[in-house]
Amino acid sequence: MTNLTNFDAFAERHVLAACLLSPVARAEAKRALTGADFYDARHERIWDAMARLERHGKSVDAATLLAALGTDRACIELMPDLATLPVVPEHAGDHAAIVREWGIRRRLHGLATTVVQQSLNPDLNAVGYAATIATRFAHLRDAGLPDTTTAETLAELLSEPDDEPDWLIPNLLERRDRLMLTGEEGLGKSHLLRQIATMAAAGLDPFEAHRIKPLRVTIIDCENSRNQVRRKIRPMVDVIRRLGGQDPTERVIVDCSPRMDITRDKDLARIHQLLDATTPDIVAIGPLYRLVPRALQTDDEAAPVLAALDTIRDRDIALLIEAHAGHTVGKGGQRDLRPRGSSALLGWPEFGYGLRSLSASFCDVVPWRGDRDERRWPERMRREVGGPRWLPCDAFEYEGEIA
Repeated sequence: MTNLTNFDAFAERHVLAACLLSPVARAEAKRALTGADFYDARHERIWDAMARLERHGKSVDAATLLAALGTDRACIELMPDLATLPVVPEHAGDHAAIVREWGIRRRLHGLATTVVQQSLNPDLNAVGYAATIATRFAHLRDAGLPDTTTAETLAELLSEPDDEPDWLIPNLLERRDRLMLTGEEGLGKSHLLRQIATMAAAGLDPFEAHRIKPLRVTIIDCENSRNQVRRKIRPMVDVIRRLGGQDPTERVIVDCSPRMDITRDKDLARIHQLLDATTPDIVAIGPLYRLVPRALQTDDEAAPVLAALDTIRDRDIALLIEAHAGHTVGKGGQRDLRPRGSSALLGWPEFGYGLRSLSASFCDVVPWRGDRDERRWPERMRREVGGPRWLPCDAFEYEGEIA
């Protein structure tokens, strides 16, 4: 039987030696592996030291690497062999792939061993644990390489200037943001998410209608039929034309899907195939209860669902999702707008808002969790007179309606 704690020491040394000689070899190796793929801890520390040098714009050679290793005697003792090892830099990618393969084998073996041990626990919730493990194995199968940067000191972190957010909709929606929208049934949650998505595709801010860069959008509607979506979205396209926006119809992909289970490989793979074909900037999906055929009452039940959704967001996509609010009534007789089910749903999105009806034309936009960043989401909205849009408004407009 193969011992999966083994590793290919020849390949690990040849990768490092090639990276010491050639920046091209380093680039090829970084596309194939990370420091965690090395079995020999000394090799991992040498790899990380090279990465730190490159991150700070310094040359990588034997002298600079020795200085970067400082007092790490175990690594320093390897340097003469690495510096004199006869290597072909063009082969660095092949050797890196071997190192990566062994790294995956070891992680797979470790996870499988853990599963065998945990499965014998008589107190185990077998169904919940099976869902969690399925997600972990799927992640191990599908995961690409993480970012090549490694952990760094606070001094290294603060030495760089703050980056401007990668805005999709300036001051409203950043790439990789997650918005969860809840509210009373029939109030227009789906319509509001379609408004955000369709207007962004037309190059218009969804609330202020000023010009932005047109975006690619995918709408995955698991509740409404094609006919229903067509009837709801056509007036929005007419409004966009009236506002002078670009034609969004070729930049919006609509997929009306039946109820699915995104914790199953088959259903999640179908979504990823769609995203591969459309490469969207924004995905509007939901409602949440149609993405999994069971209630998400516990953290164990919610975890694999949120992990599956994060595989969408991990493609540098802003994710907009609709969820149903709870049924409980709080102080003042108002319905709780937090998402129904596990408390894990509260901590997942960057932005969590609920729509609360004030009248036939007005609603409040109520945060049910603190925003992770400052944005200009409206606090109150009104339906456009004679049109399908929700527009930001103030208290005076609402008071004027009921006066």
